[in-house]
Amino acid sequence: MNKLLEFKNVKLTYQTKKNETIALENLSFSVFEEEFVSIVGPSGCGKTTILSLIASLIKPTSGSVLLCGQPVKNKTSSMVGYMFQRDNLFDWRTVFKNVCLGLSIQHKLKSPYIEKSRSLLEKYGLKDFENYYPTQLSGGMRQRVALIRTLATDPKLLLLDEPFSAVDFQTRLLVQDDVSYIIKSERKTAILVTHDISEAVSLSDRVLILTKRPAKIKCIKSLDFNKSLTPFQRRSDPKFSKYFNEIWEELKSEE
Repeated sequence: MNKLLEFKNVKLTYQTKKNETIALENLSFSVFEEEFVSIVGPSGCGKTTILSLIASLIKPTSGSVLLCGQPVKNKTSSMVGYMFQRDNLFDWRTVFKNVCLGLSIQHKLKSPYIEKSRSLLEKYGLKDFENYYPTQLSGGMRQRVALIRTLATDPKLLLLDEPFSAVDFQTRLLVQDDVSYIIKSERKTAILVTHDISEAVSLSDRVLILTKRPAKIKCIKSLDFNKSLTPFQRRSDPKFSKYFNEIWEELKSEE
């Protein structure tokens, strides 16, 4: 597999008038094309900060963040799609107009991208709802729309910041299957930040476990599940509890 993203000895320090806080220190890891990686760690250790660095919303104090071998900057931001904790759909825009929002912002509201947006809605069961408004959709459907909006700009890397936390547990299980299926079908690379170990184990190829602040990589767990299993089916696999317990023990020692 080709390397898509690389952190090299990244340090991030937040400065205030009175003091400074080291959020990340000597953080190094890589993510490969078409890989699904989850990041877990103690509360406040800087998981979302890592996503902000990848999206070029903030810059490292030292070290480098490389995307496709190039330092991340404004020019690379179009290569990254960001899905937040809430779907952030605009209630006054139809499903189709919500999906096209990113295209409009990136000045890509042109025929090939518009056709792709319609194709994605059809492919993932939302064609009949393209003229509906978000308030007319279920929570799971809203999350699918949010993901399709992110995919419409054709990013190389998807950043998922606890995207399932705003829905109930039953819906969360269904949406995880949906999101996993769509990401694999579109052959995208994804990084998920989550507090939920079960979520990380059910979705990921690898799990990066961070230390408490200042965050470093404590260890990386590779998950060896049958590739045909859905996230929900993984939860019934005997390996699931083994991986869950191993990750829990690593996190517990950081508290």
